[in-house]
Amino acid sequence: MPRVADHAQRRRQVVEATMRVMAAKGMEGATVSEVAAEAGVSVGLVQRYFPAKDEMLLLTFEFLGARLMERLHSAWESGGPVKDRLRRCLLELLPLDDERAAELRVYQVFCGRAVSSPPLRRVQSAMNAAARADLAAAIALAREEGEVPADRDPAEAAALLWSLVEGLGLHSCADPDGLPPSTAARLIDRQLTLLFG
Repeated sequence: MPRVADHAQRRRQVVEATMRVMAAKGMEGATVSEVAAEAGVSVGLVQRYFPAKDEMLLLTFEFLGARLMERLHSAWESGGPVKDRLRRCLLELLPLDDERAAELRVYQVFCGRAVSSPPLRRVQSAMNAAARADLAAAIALAREEGEVPADRDPAEAAALLWSLVEGLGLHSCADPDGLPPSTAARLIDRQLTLLFG
C-alpha cells in the first residue's frame, strides 16, 4: 500500500527548517537548498510544496506570527492579576533564552524585508494590529477591575507597550552587551508600574 504524505506536516517541516536557517544565516541564507538540507528533504520536495521561494517565506512569517500569538495567549491564560499576565506576555517577546532570541532574529529579518514586500507587510500589519488589540483589551480589563487608573486610554497604552517591547527586543538582539535582555525586562517592569499606578 503506498504511503500517503501528510502535506500539512511536510509544509510545517519545511517552514520550521526555514526559521532555523534564517535564525542562523538571515534571509539571504534561506535558499531552497539550505532549507531542504536543514529539513532533511530533497530540494524537489521543497519546490513541490513551495514553487516560489517567496511563498515559502510568506508562510514562514505567518507561521512565526501564529506561534508567537499562541505563546502569548498561553502566557495570558496562566492566570493572575492583569499586570502579572501582561508582564508574562511581554517577556515572551524579549530574547530571554535561545529559542526566543532565534525567533526574534527571524521576526526582525521579516520586518526588514516587509518594507519592500507588500505580502510580508500585510502579515506584519495584521500581527501588529492583533497584538495592540489584545493589549488594549487587557488594559481595558485592568481598568474595569481597578488595577489601572480610569483616565488611562487602553489603545494608547497598548500602542506604547507594543512599541516599547518591539524596540527593546530589537536592541537586545542587536546589541546584547549594550542592552542586556535582563535590563530590557526591567524596563518593561518600569513601564508597567507607570501604567498601573
